[in-house]
Amino acid sequence: MFKQPIYIAALFCILMMAALRWQGAVLKTSDSPRAIVDLELANHPERVQALLNVWTIKDVRLNIQIDFLFIVAYVFFLALAAEGIASKWVNSKMQFLGWLMARLALVAGVLDIAENLLMLQTIDQHYSPLSLELTRYAALIKFSLVGIVLLYLLISIPNLFKKQVP
Repeated sequence: MFKQPIYIAALFCILMMAALRWQGAVLKTSDSPRAIVDLELANHPERVQALLNVWTIKDVRLNIQIDFLFIVAYVFFLALAAEGIASKWVNSKMQFLGWLMARLALVAGVLDIAENLLMLQTIDQHYSPLSLELTRYAALIKFSLVGIVLLYLLISIPNLFKKQVP
């Protein structure tokens, strides 16, 4: 059925995204409209405590654990997609850019892992203003890198439909 790894990666990514949304729905409240993202970006102890007061720690921990699987899924998908699309470009600079985007996806994944480990410490009440800032910056940089990779993929879509000239 799936002859290319990109299809498996896309399916895995979609399934993990759906699992995160479904399980993370309990974290979405009037105090946390962005669910776990609110914890990722919380850079003050008062904000963390406000979130932890309305959430069940078990639910937060499970969401973070599921996110570890999502990291594998989105990094695998973005890296495969970037390298696959890069090979369709005739322009060597765009090919190199695709190779670079695949590596940026890996960097985003590493930052996401660091962010998750810091959040696990946070929900166990082992945090400091510095660790909250590190979590926040890891999240912001991760989101930026993923956005850049997605932008490259979107810009490259028309190139997929061009006829290759030998």
